[in-house]
Amino acid sequence: MTSDRLNKMRNPPHFPPKKQRTILLVDDSEVDRAVYRRYLNKSADYDYHFIEAETGKTALEIYPNALPDLVLLDYFLPDIDGLEWIRRWQQKYNKNPCPVIILTGQGNENIAVKFIQLGAADYLVKDQITAERLNFSVQKELIRQEEKQKFTQIIQSQNEQLLEVNRLLNEQMNCGENSECSLSNNKKKLHCAVFNAPIPVLVHAEDGEIMHVNQTWTELSGYTIEDIPTTAEWTEKAYGRKQKTVKSFIDRLYELNQRVEEGEFKIRTAGGQFRIWNFSSAPLGRLLDGRRLVISCAKDVTEIKQAKIAAQQSEIQFRQTFEQAAVGMAHVAPNGQWLRVNQKLCAILGYNEKELLEKTFQEITYPDDLEPDLAYVRQVLSGEIESYSMEKRYIRKDNACIWMNLTVSLFRNQTEEPEYFICVIENIQKRKNLELSQAQALKRLSNLHQIDKAIIEAQTPQAIATIAINNIQDLSTCQRVSVVTFDSQRQTATTLVTQGIAEQTAQQGLETNLNLWQTLIERLQASEQSYVVSYLSQSPQLLSAMPEVAVSGLDCFICFGLKLQNKLLGILKLWVEDAQEISAEQLTMIEEISIQIAIALQQANLTQASRNYALELENKVRERTTQLEEINQELKAFTYSISHDLKAPLRAIQGFAIALQEDYADKLDELGQEYTSRLATSAEQMERLIQDLLAYSRLSRTEIYKKPVNLTSVVNKALEDLEIQITEVKAEITVDRPLLNVLGNRTILQQIVENLLSNALKFTSSKVKPQIHIRTEEYPENVVRLWIEDNGIGIEAQHQERIFEVFERLHGNETYPGTGIGLAIVKKGVERLGGRLGVESDVNLGSGFWVELPQIKE
Repeated sequence: MTSDRLNKMRNPPHFPPKKQRTILLVDDSEVDRAVYRRYLNKSADYDYHFIEAETGKTALEIYPNALPDLVLLDYFLPDIDGLEWIRRWQQKYNKNPCPVIILTGQGNENIAVKFIQLGAADYLVKDQITAERLNFSVQKELIRQEEKQKFTQIIQSQNEQLLEVNRLLNEQMNCGENSECSLSNNKKKLHCAVFNAPIPVLVHAEDGEIMHVNQTWTELSGYTIEDIPTTAEWTEKAYGRKQKTVKSFIDRLYELNQRVEEGEFKIRTAGGQFRIWNFSSAPLGRLLDGRRLVISCAKDVTEIKQAKIAAQQSEIQFRQTFEQAAVGMAHVAPNGQWLRVNQKLCAILGYNEKELLEKTFQEITYPDDLEPDLAYVRQVLSGEIESYSMEKRYIRKDNACIWMNLTVSLFRNQTEEPEYFICVIENIQKRKNLELSQAQALKRLSNLHQIDKAIIEAQTPQAIATIAINNIQDLSTCQRVSVVTFDSQRQTATTLVTQGIAEQTAQQGLETNLNLWQTLIERLQASEQSYVVSYLSQSPQLLSAMPEVAVSGLDCFICFGLKLQNKLLGILKLWVEDAQEISAEQLTMIEEISIQIAIALQQANLTQASRNYALELENKVRERTTQLEEINQELKAFTYSISHDLKAPLRAIQGFAIALQEDYADKLDELGQEYTSRLATSAEQMERLIQDLLAYSRLSRTEIYKKPVNLTSVVNKALEDLEIQITEVKAEITVDRPLLNVLGNRTILQQIVENLLSNALKFTSSKVKPQIHIRTEEYPENVVRLWIEDNGIGIEAQHQERIFEVFERLHGNETYPGTGIGLAIVKKGVERLGGRLGVESDVNLGSGFWVELPQIKE
């Protein structure tokens, strides 16, 4: 280990202690407060002490005792919002302010502008707050507060220093004017004044020699009198390229006969930093050798300049915020005169800045909204409320009326006199238009909903038309409304319902000849609009068919076609005094209702057609059921015939064949014995075929009852039944026990498993030892797949579906005996159980038959 590393371990680096600061955390969410504490505790420079409050009132009570260095304030508090909290806080504690940072869940620019106007230091959106963002904002304000305090102390100290120098200079001047004061005494006092002055002081002679540099000068600039024995060396080190200019200015000071303010100069200290000093110089008389003396005093105004720049930047930022805000902003005098407006407000109201400043807000306020606005203004001026918000209308330069959201607060001067109102004005015309449209749309939707409900409830066309007419009379001013339907097959027009003038004389269900309406129908079909305007006085055929209407004085009507898929089902007639009085919006709404009526009429027609079809279908089902019952009876009789009548002669053939073999074997030659053996074998094959056909037939007709089945026991029983066949071929059978349970029928499953096992034992090459594997797999959606896999001869792909059909065989009976019904029985059984089956096979490699059935959990 090197000596450097050893020294570092013995003397670890010294870190400056953290600054202690108190933060008042005002938020009703305990979780949010915990998050902010955790974020701020990550600070490497500050050690925070947190004082917490859940309500604004509690925070205001805590504040004077806590005297925090900073306040973190939630905008939404249970009792008061953040804006109101700042107003109350400023009123009570304006002599002891601290930075306030707003925390809010709403990233609203308008709210942010209001907080900045009230003096908030920063505005953070909660969703965007990170540990780095929060620490940066808090530390920035604390540093700014520290600099402000430091600046205040510097200003106070420098003021005290200037007062002391002024006193000493006055004393020297008075002493010089007093003839009784000795030169020696003057020199001593002068040296004392220069050396102990609390501000930088330099005494220099006419030839550039620097006579004295006081201690404060050296402390602030870093230069001693040895460093700057002459003004030439001082200007070279402090001013660099500006040396000549400053030197010539200093040389002119020796001609002065009174004190002069030289102004501000930027100097470079011995440490390389730049400071701004404000110089003033005064003559001190002459030395014994005749050289004139000048005393120069400086005031370090670096912090003052920086603060001024910061204030200017803050003002620029405010002006940018004011001018570039996305909403209108203004300052308004208590009498209503516009004092200051931004470009956004001018654009909204259509005035340029000069035109708007010549007006009052009263002049451009919509008359109905003026008094409520003035009432709020009076309340704010009297101190009853701090601010107010309202929606009001302004009159633009083009006389158009525009809706605005107005938020107003009052700025008072130091004497608490009202100075001007701060107004934030947001254009909400689009929102108002949207609200109006929404209200109208809701009304329209309500009307359509009632009609839709009637359609869904399958009400009669008359009932639906009545509901529609009621809504139309609510939406528009009309004298009479009626609905007429057309029947092109019967060539009739039927009046469903009529309401309005002379409705008592109108006959509901009145049928007229469709030809009377033909002219109107042709006009509707030719029109690009969904309606036409017509007059009864100009339609003599209709006039003769509706005498009650003619007597009532009705003439003008708007006719809407009840169309659906370009088919005219009828018309809706709206009788009015003047068609021009019906607005475009009302026409659109009535058009929508006419569409709903058309749908209702079509629905009614479809419902009636559906009922007719259902009756027809019910009759056909009844007839088909009767036919099926007859067929089932015939199948039962056929099965009985096969089971009894066909098997009886078959048993006789088998019996006589066996008798011939047993009783006459010695009398038959070799060919006769072969014929007898073939006869017995064929009879046995015929019996197996009949048994399989009966089994297949029973599977089609038997009613199935399904319940949980233990597949393990089914497989065990099948192996027991096929034990002789298994022993004969010396098969090796493995079963993955326990097998999963399924929902099925045990008898049918037993038949399925035994048929599949029998096939696996049968269709194996004589040169191969049969190996059979039985297992189950669990599939999604509670399905079990039972596998019976063998190493048999396999099945070609093109035959894998055909093998499950009745009598389908791929091999001769001599090679692999059988009836060709076994797999058909398996397929029928699986289908009756609601399952699926299949096979995966490769020629000469074996086959895997699978059956899928619902699983039963134990």
